[in-house]
Amino acid sequence: MWFPYLLLAIAYFLGSFPTGYLVGRMAGMDIREHGSGSTGATNVWRNVGKFAGISVFTVDFAKGALAIYMMMQANLLVSNLGLAENISSNNLSFFVIGAGMLALLGHSRPVWLDFKGGKSVATGLGILFMLSWAVAIAAFSVWLGTMAIWRTVSISSIAAATAAPIFMWTFQGNIVYSSFVTVGCIFVIWLHRSNIERLLNGTEFSFKSDSKA
Repeated sequence: MWFPYLLLAIAYFLGSFPTGYLVGRMAGMDIREHGSGSTGATNVWRNVGKFAGISVFTVDFAKGALAIYMMMQANLLVSNLGLAENISSNNLSFFVIGAGMLALLGHSRPVWLDFKGGKSVATGLGILFMLSWAVAIAAFSVWLGTMAIWRTVSISSIAAATAAPIFMWTFQGNIVYSSFVTVGCIFVIWLHRSNIERLLNGTEFSFKSDSKA
């Protein structure tokens, strides 16, 4: 049963596609040397521009969604390729969360950039959307509401990552997926530890303070 393992490898490489870095390079800069040093959409928005940031967010979202979609369709792909292997529904659930975790890891630790990438928020949202679109919309609503109040992306991302597991356990019946979302969101919050430190020091970037400058 080698095929799902191939899809796991593809999930990592999808996640590790260096969207923000490439967009920065097209703008004539190494995005890792500007702002927070992250290759994520927020740092690209700040240093390259709004359209660039939205573009990076969209592609990073798609990376996560595609990694999960491919694994969810593994049995169909097996059938179309004429392979004599089928994945049981229980095993498939574990392969799906494996693909999700590897896509998150790929985005935050891309092999192409010395394992230094982004915070996996957009990629994580894409993964969450494929697992439960309703939970993804609810978590994104928390992000929007928090952003409207605080105007700080890191606070909004941490709030959404905190809310997503609660929504998942409340409204989604799949224990495997809910457990994965919990672990994945803890990972995303952990990736924001430098942001948390800047928040405590009062030095974190805020769109509110930026607009006053």
